[in-house]
This record gives sequence, C-alpha cells and structure tokens, in this order.
Amino acid sequence: MTAILSMFAVLATALLYYRAADRRGLPGMAWAMAGIILYYGGFLFWLHVVLRPLMGGQFQTHSFWTGIAMDLTSILAGASCAAVFGFKVLAGKARKPSDDAP
Repeated sequence: MTAILSMFAVLATALLYYRAADRRGLPGMAWAMAGIILYYGGFLFWLHVVLRPLMGGQFQTHSFWTGIAMDLTSILAGASCAAVFGFKVLAGKARKPSDDAP
C-alpha cells in the first residue's frame, strides 16, 4: 500500500515540476527528473539519516504498523523536500520578456 502511495507521490511530483517548468518556458523533462531526484533524496535522507539512528536495532526488526509509519513519514519528507525546492528555485526561474528578444 505505501509503495503505491510513494509511486503516486513520485508521479505527482514529476507532473507538477514538468507543468511548472513548461509554463515558464524551461525544459519540462529535465525539471521533472530533478523533481523525482529531490523526492527520493528527501525520502532516503529521512529514512536512513534520521530514522535509522533514532530507531537503532528496531529499524530492521520493526512491527507492521511501525513500518507503515516509517514509510508514510518518508513519503511526506520526500514530497516536502521536492515542494520546498520547487517553491524556492523553480518559482524564481520565470522567463523574462527580454529573454525572448533576438
């Protein structure tokens, strides 16, 4: 179940980045890939840099519900990382009218 949620989050991130870049006259596929990389970067950072040390040995031998919570918080961390970057960087990359002049 959480794998499906993660895939939806990745696809939504890629689509949002693609559409935002396309509206600004930037290469959509490159920005979509950047969004995916940012999502997985935030996901893996939360899972392995934050949760692993906090949980210690229980990281490997957790219960079902703890695993669900780990996955959901990792999905949220990845989506948040991609969203923050998108708002900070992609929003500032708007094409200026002077860029279109020959």
